[in-house]
Amino acid sequence: MKKFIKILTWFMIVLAILAISLLTLSDNTPLEETDYYATTQRQLKSLKIGGGYGNALRGGWSKENIPTNAETYIAGYGLRENPATSVHDSIYVRTIVLDNGQQKVAMITMDLLIAPPLVVAQVIPALGKMGFGREQIYFSATHTHSSAGGWAGGPAGRAMAGPRDDQMIKTIAEAIVRSVKKAESTASDCTIGFQKINARDYITNRLFGETALEDPWLRIMKIEKANQESALILTYAAHPTDIPKADNRISADYPGMLVRNLEKSGFCNFAAFFAGAVGSMRPADNGEDAYKKAELIADNLANLIKSGTGSLKTDTTSLIRTVYFPLALHEPQLRLSKHIRIRPWVFNWLMGKQEVGMNALRIGDMVWIGTPCDYSGMLYGLSDAVAQKVGKDLIITSFNGGYVGYITPDEYYNEHKMETQEMNWFGPYNGRYFGEVIDGLVVGVGR
Repeated sequence: MKKFIKILTWFMIVLAILAISLLTLSDNTPLEETDYYATTQRQLKSLKIGGGYGNALRGGWSKENIPTNAETYIAGYGLRENPATSVHDSIYVRTIVLDNGQQKVAMITMDLLIAPPLVVAQVIPALGKMGFGREQIYFSATHTHSSAGGWAGGPAGRAMAGPRDDQMIKTIAEAIVRSVKKAESTASDCTIGFQKINARDYITNRLFGETALEDPWLRIMKIEKANQESALILTYAAHPTDIPKADNRISADYPGMLVRNLEKSGFCNFAAFFAGAVGSMRPADNGEDAYKKAELIADNLANLIKSGTGSLKTDTTSLIRTVYFPLALHEPQLRLSKHIRIRPWVFNWLMGKQEVGMNALRIGDMVWIGTPCDYSGMLYGLSDAVAQKVGKDLIITSFNGGYVGYITPDEYYNEHKMETQEMNWFGPYNGRYFGEVIDGLVVGVGR
């Protein structure tokens, strides 16, 4: 009996040491009392903005296939046991380059779950040699959950995107660089325009149902060259999760089908999809499953665009302004319950430590904001109102080359849901915090 008690005592001591080493209490310090918030407020007040008016606006575009093979794993829905069985539809990098002679920007989106940080780390120096600073590179992704993985490291990266594949990282990076080069080489004088179309029938709030806030708008930037060639850059907030995990084929989901529809129909020469505020948003049910559901959503959105863009007029502008704003954050708070979280060093080991930021890009009266997260569509309206007050059209996109989880309204922080607990990594108060940064960037580039 004494031996058993001794063993039990040592066992309890080891458990206690492990708990103290791995776990700690959640930190709910008010936002205004944190150092990172004070730092951000100072930086917003001294915001340095690149660019301005040039001689004329020139635009070009290009797409590059992302090749896959029998060893390619799929990223989305968590770890899959086996590589992809086949390719249902091809995946691409799509790039738009705009240049006014004084400032230029490369807008890059890819048919991937996110814009992978390890890929971005290779792309930034390569594009730097072409004259693109970090503030001139605007990343996003379509957020398909059925595309190529292998582009992340560490235990959490493996769970999200499969085993690390350095060749896939290199392949995606090289495709991006080629796409930017081709887009820049095809640039010619152009005009631009903006329109948003209410696509409420095809989206719903996946956290709280149809009665909760949604971001129903399909936002469109049109670029038209003097030779009448045109490109459409689209954003929409519905998660591309039409293809289930059980279907282990590579697909761009509805965003890829949408841009292919627009191009093949001859409605435009080029189209690209940038994931909008996809946090908390999912596609509405349409009676179909998997690829049929994705195709129907794509067709419906394409029909809205074709019938609703008749009033979309492009105008001459030469204004480009760019900012990349390094983002200070709360220390990691990956919570196991309302009051218990893993320690920051454990989080950094699992996820990898990142330095992230936000992009702000102004093109004429449009302001694009690139966020390093799944940004919730429930937050969009607040910043949209700020943009309207300064006479600007706001386009918020997710996945700008870093990733810090989900950013959702603060009032739901303690809801026991995936977005608000397991995937809300740097809370609390990040809904308001990110919103204030976005508002500051909108006002800054909107002057």
